[in-house]
Amino acid sequence: MRFAVIGAGVAGSFLASLLNSKGHRVEVFEMYSKEKHFPVCAWGTSKYMLEHFCSMVGLNFKDYILHVGNRLDIYLQNGKHDHLRLIGLITYDKRRWEQDMLNGINVNYGVRCVRDTFPVHKYDYVLDCTGFHRSMLPKPKEDLTIPVWEYMVDNLKKERDFYVIGYRNAMGYFWHFPLGNGRAFVGSGDFKKVYYGVNEFFQEEPEARILMRIGRPVRLAPPTRMDPVAYGNVVGVGESIGTVFPILGEGITPSLQSAEILYTLMVEGEYSPEAYRAMLHEKFGYYDDVYKVLRLKMEGKFSMLKHSRLLYNIYKHMKREEQRYGFEVSMDKFVNLINSI
Repeated sequence: MRFAVIGAGVAGSFLASLLNSKGHRVEVFEMYSKEKHFPVCAWGTSKYMLEHFCSMVGLNFKDYILHVGNRLDIYLQNGKHDHLRLIGLITYDKRRWEQDMLNGINVNYGVRCVRDTFPVHKYDYVLDCTGFHRSMLPKPKEDLTIPVWEYMVDNLKKERDFYVIGYRNAMGYFWHFPLGNGRAFVGSGDFKKVYYGVNEFFQEEPEARILMRIGRPVRLAPPTRMDPVAYGNVVGVGESIGTVFPILGEGITPSLQSAEILYTLMVEGEYSPEAYRAMLHEKFGYYDDVYKVLRLKMEGKFSMLKHSRLLYNIYKHMKREEQRYGFEVSMDKFVNLINSI
């Protein structure tokens, strides 16, 4: 079959590599030039999940690891402090990983593709891996995005592990993700656009050098709110169909999981929009509970007692998938965190 992959980010690169390895004709289109194309998302994820995805495309994940975390400190604006024991949360060279997956594949850089003008009829399937832009699919009926600023920095003098600062009423958080050798990603997603923690970090690190500054929105609405996930022969993958975990803002692993779901359906010859949608809802259905808690917290309507079933569903899924998240999930820390934001 002939595939057009729109977007050379994590989901697009992964799918292009998988489909190409099976002998399909794959053409990738990326809106940025090769020089300006740069993967975002702080490069943090679970090593157990990336080891799995690397094995699918014939790469050794150990070659890409930058920092192995031991502890994630959580600071809250009400003065409380907690931490999580990490069990596989790492940062990795996402840029190199994506480039290696695209080796030998025809990539058209600097091409902006939109649904109304792209020649979809020339391909069996067009895969929308455009993230927030969702440029090949119709707009969903419901959406929620958060404005984000992120900085890649070096020349840091203090050694820090992972840490975040949570904002009141679930309005966002600041993060620090170490990259090793005095480098890190720091940034903030904040519905109020205050971005607390960013200036404070640079005051603590006056000699820090900004290598890159990235501003963008991140979609927090889950797949259950992102219909249509397919439109004709256009199929959405990753953030374009809401695979970012709503409270954590983590999208690398779930985007790759959605790509694996689609790939499995395609190679087994059982793909249909209905089957794809059903598998997405089965895999990411509990994201809708997370999304509901997020909206309730933002609106000041959340009650630990009234919404205990929602919380238990979220905890149950996260506990079952500790390795997928890369940190230890316990009920007391989970409840404390929800209570504090």
